[in-house]
Amino acid sequence: MHGYHLTRCEKCRFVWDSNMSENVLLQYDKSYFQNDNPKGGYTNYFEGMKINRKTFVDRLLKIEKKLGFKGKLLDVGAALGDCLEVAQNMGWDESHGIEVSAFAVKEARKKGVKNIQNTTLEKADLPKNFFDVITYQDVIEHVPDPIKELKIAYKYLKKGGLIFLVTPDIGGYWHKLLKSMWYHYKPGEHIMYFSQSNLKLALELSGFKNVETRITYHVLSVEYVLSRLRYYSPFVFDNLIKLISFFPKLKNFAFKAYTGEIEAWGEK
Repeated sequence: MHGYHLTRCEKCRFVWDSNMSENVLLQYDKSYFQNDNPKGGYTNYFEGMKINRKTFVDRLLKIEKKLGFKGKLLDVGAALGDCLEVAQNMGWDESHGIEVSAFAVKEARKKGVKNIQNTTLEKADLPKNFFDVITYQDVIEHVPDPIKELKIAYKYLKKGGLIFLVTPDIGGYWHKLLKSMWYHYKPGEHIMYFSQSNLKLALELSGFKNVETRITYHVLSVEYVLSRLRYYSPFVFDNLIKLISFFPKLKNFAFKAYTGEIEAWGEK
């Protein structure tokens, strides 16, 4: 991608933005969650979450099965609290969130989401050895020092607790197919890139054991997919979005899609 400079360590294969902003947190204001950019942030987070809640349900059921019960959950990068809201509705023991965007935290609290802090994990007021599971859903790629971050998360987990991450897969087939046009290349926003192998390494270097990685899916709507494909051809996909607005069932049709992301698990 023109003007986007990435660096890769030939030994561990970590990939990162070598020209990242000194303060990457400033971008996560209201405009991040509602904008006309087909690539960065969210075209309309509020509409997108109506469908994405189904993804959170699937993930929480998966976590519950792996954990064996509904325990104490910490969602790092909780955004507007939708996963926390779903967890509360599904009867999880206790759900907490960390979110760097003051706008997002304000909106989450409006919806009745409890226990969400506007801060980073490093500065959070949370008890150590407390949580049964910590989630990073499309978050770790935004973190300048992921090893440091994961080591902090490790301290907050109980012995035997789980960490669950979802992030774009720079080693996957979508990246190999699209190369510099890969959708998940987002200058200024995504600053770290992981494959299954280097994400496994990052978790192991942070102290986690029994690490597993695999490709994963999102539940998406037809409208959401078309809005993201605008990045490749605005004229074509803008007109398709207008067309499907006349067909609400098609517009909101939801399906599982493997969009070039991986999930990873680790145990304390």
